[in-house]
Amino acid sequence: MARKTLALLVGGWALVAQAQAQAGDGAVTVTVENDFFTASDNNYTNGIGVAWVSDEITAEEDCFVGRWTQFWSFLPYVADDGYRTYAAWSVVQEMNTPDDITEANPSEDDQPYSGVLYVDSTLYAKQGNWTHAWQLKLGVVGPASGAGDVQREFHKLIGDDKPQGWHTQLPNEPVVNIDYTVAHLAAAGRVGQSAQWRLVPMATAGIGNYFTGVGGGVYAETGWNLLEALGVTALRSGLNTASTVGVKASDNWSVSFYGGVAAYGVVHYLPLDGTLFRHSRSVSSEPLIGMASFGACLRRRGFTLSYSKTFFTDTFETQRQNTNFGTVGVSWMF
Repeated sequence: MARKTLALLVGGWALVAQAQAQAGDGAVTVTVENDFFTASDNNYTNGIGVAWVSDEITAEEDCFVGRWTQFWSFLPYVADDGYRTYAAWSVVQEMNTPDDITEANPSEDDQPYSGVLYVDSTLYAKQGNWTHAWQLKLGVVGPASGAGDVQREFHKLIGDDKPQGWHTQLPNEPVVNIDYTVAHLAAAGRVGQSAQWRLVPMATAGIGNYFTGVGGGVYAETGWNLLEALGVTALRSGLNTASTVGVKASDNWSVSFYGGVAAYGVVHYLPLDGTLFRHSRSVSSEPLIGMASFGACLRRRGFTLSYSKTFFTDTFETQRQNTNFGTVGVSWMF
């Protein structure tokens, strides 16, 4: 594995270890997204992240996590009476490439090379069948993300084509984004004596130089011993039911399968529309984008393993291939 990827993981583990030491219980998740799982190597090609989600935060907690939550308590639902509040931090690197990575000067009507490295700070507020999430994304796009070095070294390691066009990637620019997501358990029931099902609509909105737009979707999940987990999103935008927010470990096996669809209205999406404050390559995002995800989740005690695939409609007009990727997530509750 490339040195930059190892550095990212070490830095991520250091971040979540410090957070856990401050707040005690919680869950650590490692997530990998890659288009290798869909036999392609274009557009959104890889994402890797390390995340930590706290246990429920009480008003009396005099630690960094508690003080951080109180600082943001002016946000709707956060630390409100009747709501359970949770905090999460994640370190993520994303990588985007054009259709043909062997071209030294990729076509300017194809998705530009870009790497994004960021920290997400998320506050969750849960009450009954509702989950609200406020997310602050801070990071950098450009060579400082290290994505080009990671892909070149990884392709060298596995003997794959050497990407030739990273010198044309988006330039260095800070990334700042604020997002809000809400999920609602709209319906649930049983199938036969043991199987269960649930239906969860979701909505999201974001503003910033990474993503500005809105979205909405719904997923259905069925399985055995379903836990009280409302999925939010994967690293990029795929649906994901393997949430650890407010989830308690169970001694019984929990197995579930799910599928969902969503649509996004896009005003600005950094990997396609380019940087805002410096000249860069770009293509124009489609104003309306559809996606579908399906996958499975396995839980036992503090362990969670999930796998899903996500498929997008064309994200820009001159796109050669669809943006498809797979997501693998491994979580452990402390």
